[in-house]
Amino acid sequence: MSNDKLTPAPIVGGGINTGSFEQPVVVTQMLGIGPAEPIREETLRARFLSFEPLFDSASGLAAYELVLRGRLAAAEGDDALAQMDEDMLLTGLYSLVQDGLTGELPLLVRVNPGVLFTDFPAQVNHPNLVWIVAVDSEAVFARMLALRDTGLHFCPILRGGDPHVVDSLDIWPHVMCSAALAPPAQAAASHFIIEGVAQAATLERWPEGTWFKGSLFTGETLTREEDQSLARRLDLLAVAMRQPLDTLINFFKLNPDMGQRLLDIANSPAGALSRPADSAGHALVMMGRQRAQRVAILLALAGATPTDETRLYAKTAFARALFMGKVARMHTPAEDAAVAFETGLLSTVALAFERPVDDLVRKLGLPTAIAVSLGDQALPQNILLRLAHACESNDVDTLIALSRELGVNIDSLSAAYLDGVIAGESLEAALT
Repeated sequence: MSNDKLTPAPIVGGGINTGSFEQPVVVTQMLGIGPAEPIREETLRARFLSFEPLFDSASGLAAYELVLRGRLAAAEGDDALAQMDEDMLLTGLYSLVQDGLTGELPLLVRVNPGVLFTDFPAQVNHPNLVWIVAVDSEAVFARMLALRDTGLHFCPILRGGDPHVVDSLDIWPHVMCSAALAPPAQAAASHFIIEGVAQAATLERWPEGTWFKGSLFTGETLTREEDQSLARRLDLLAVAMRQPLDTLINFFKLNPDMGQRLLDIANSPAGALSRPADSAGHALVMMGRQRAQRVAILLALAGATPTDETRLYAKTAFARALFMGKVARMHTPAEDAAVAFETGLLSTVALAFERPVDDLVRKLGLPTAIAVSLGDQALPQNILLRLAHACESNDVDTLIALSRELGVNIDSLSAAYLDGVIAGESLEAALT
């Protein structure tokens, strides 16, 4: 559409205190959010936590890191703010694990070494959880070895000539280091995670099986407060496109404030449910993987609090998807119709997220046919997208020419387009 315009302490009100305080500290009260009443864990997670993707060299999604969304720049070098950051992160991790951490991909969490000397890691031990730790002393290294023997998984950070990590590369399933470093000569048995990747040439220096993170895959990180809604919508889009249903359900555990809008869309004609769902999780399970993915894409386009502009992106995408899918079924196999539907559903994504298509292809792991279509919508194989544009602009001459090329009569096209427009209007009502 290039031409379209967390010593553990008791949990008090959602805050886990991992610092050296004698009394439990309510994280949300320390932050000054609200007067005396601590906010709920769900709200805390919704405001501060997100999944950051890690990719393999082919841009395939390999793992996630649980991170704070939009960290304040002042937190860098400020011990008190850093402690608050960690309290929030680990509180969210605790409640996420208690809710049931599902999904097949590893979830990495970066903590300061002091957390290893508390009971917390054992409390939230999970087969898919990997702790990222900077090994800054012999004591930390010994503690990691002891916890590893109890079943915990670690990813030490390799920095320069750090002997603790360099001399033990073969015992860690994951080792993290900066893209600025050269691969160690003794690194053959290690599974590296490289952060700060900005150029494709970096990928070639590291052995097969390495995971990467950085702007090469995700574009520039959005950190300004006013951009957090857009960043979270992009997170949702990536999870919807790349992940199984369990991970999509986990996304809404981390972002419960988006659940009502998902429910609104699911209970509209876009969700096509046989009976109304009563929660976001219920709706996702009822819809199944494919329909849940499509509804999540519409939510990502519109946002939890839609504007006139984001409603238009979602409405247009849904109408195009239905139209293109129906027309494709008139003369192509069902699998081609599914590709046509998804192409229409994603046709407004570059505009909605203000990102180049190449960045979105890496971020979302789009199928080749869809990636090519979004990259150049004027290609001959994009006839259905051009047909949708012709209908939208009432370009009769182009409409007649394309209908002849497809071998589909105008009446059938008109009926399919009308169905798409009606469905788009019903979606817009759910977004209002």
